Amino acid sequence: MATVTIENAEVVKVIPNYGFRVVEQVVMNIGGERKDTKRYYTVWTKEQVNEGDHVTVQGDLGVKLEEYTGRDNQPKQSIGVHLNNALVMKDESAPF
Repeated sequence: MATVTIENAEVVKVIPNYGFRVVEQVVMNIGGERKDTKRYYTVWTKEQVNEGDHVTVQGDLGVKLEEYTGRDNQPKQSIGVHLNNALVMKDESAPF
């Protein structure tokens, strides 16, 4: 199983008693053009964090197809990226 480390991610949603969602800012160079994008991860842990906290997270990567109903009442699909057995550090300068 792949282990992933995400540094300086911002907590955007807390899932009480289960974990939280973080967003990672990524700068990509596509065809000579700079493109800023965001990557979202759901982190499954009992660690307590607050929205707006910046954390470094390391965990086992899991990816799956998720289905939901959109705002227009139409079925939609997306890729859910999850980190299991996560270690969370609130000080992003601390190494794992």
